Amino acid sequence: MSKVIQLVVLAIIISLGAFGQSKWSIEVHGGDVLNLPLPLIIKQNGNPPIKITAHYSTEALTLPVYWDLRLSRWKEGKSIEAELIHHKLYLDNTTSEIEKFNISHGFNMLFFNRGFEKRKFRVHTGIGMVIIHPESRIRGLEFGDSTNDWDLGYYISGPAFNLAFGRPVRLSNRFFLNLEGKTTAAYSNAKIAKGHATVFNLAFHLNIGFGVDFFR
Repeated sequence: MSKVIQLVVLAIIISLGAFGQSKWSIEVHGGDVLNLPLPLIIKQNGNPPIKITAHYSTEALTLPVYWDLRLSRWKEGKSIEAELIHHKLYLDNTTSEIEKFNISHGFNMLFFNRGFEKRKFRVHTGIGMVIIHPESRIRGLEFGDSTNDWDLGYYISGPAFNLAFGRPVRLSNRFFLNLEGKTTAAYSNAKIAKGHATVFNLAFHLNIGFGVDFFR
């Protein structure tokens, strides 16, 4: 899986470099997220499936915090972009069988975007992949370790899509503040002990961050 990630990142970098642009932009955002209740389906060997409507919180300021990083190259009001969102999911409505179901070290989403700027507003849309670090305890069986920062149990687990609307506010010729609303939709096949969980996520992000332009 690590080789796949490296190839995807390399392809994005090559694409960014090949797109003749007038400037680079780097943006770092924080924010909060509203997750819509959607189905969670758990299949564990030797047991009947569990199907619930999952209610997730994000706990954006709990370590590791939520963040959004975007690298763009702009020309004539259009851009191509690589974006990485460190999203998190904590199941609120746990049950006697689903004792814990978190994806807190990352329901990470890596996107390849196009951006458009018009009348001081920016629109970003893209497609990408979900890279997750699941931690769960299902029917007493533990999977993953959210207390160990060196637990590198990350998996490419499904597709993701995003659509964002932003309003950059210039602080200087080089620096800007960005206010942004974003919608992400993702599907993930998450590993659990002796099985897997099907996770659907539709989320609304409200972000604020800073950006820097590097002119050529």
